[in-house]
Amino acid sequence: MIEDLGDRRRIGLRGSPVRAVSRTEAALSVTFADEVVLTVAGPVLLTDGPETAPGAVAVGGEEWGRLVGATVLSAIVFKSGSLRLVFSTGHHLNLRGAEPGMEASLRQPGVFRWSSRQGVSAMETLGTEDQERYVVSGESTVDAAA
Repeated sequence: MIEDLGDRRRIGLRGSPVRAVSRTEAALSVTFADEVVLTVAGPVLLTDGPETAPGAVAVGGEEWGRLVGATVLSAIVFKSGSLRLVFSTGHHLNLRGAEPGMEASLRQPGVFRWSSRQGVSAMETLGTEDQERYVVSGESTVDAAA
């Protein structure tokens, strides 16, 4: 389900449908199939197309609702604390890990838990004894989970 790719991890959500989206000015919650939930407090960017594409524009308001029923094409968490989700609608959801005030988590109960807070991220694969923490500089330490 989780593949380590060096500076990032691919989360096996490909094909997972979005069940619900709750968005306020200060927070976001996205619920996927299999009890996977993304929660974000702070800045989050939703674009129609890649964020880095020429002419890409941030979308808001009712566009968030268009994610319901969409499926995940790609889910990547970066060891720098950032996250990128690509959906079948063409939307891209991006979080910048080092953004002031940003806190996020992506979790599936009993399977995994990823969290990020202002450039520090942690990935825990539940049912194992290892938890990895990463800081923005790219240095990492491995701690035994309690």
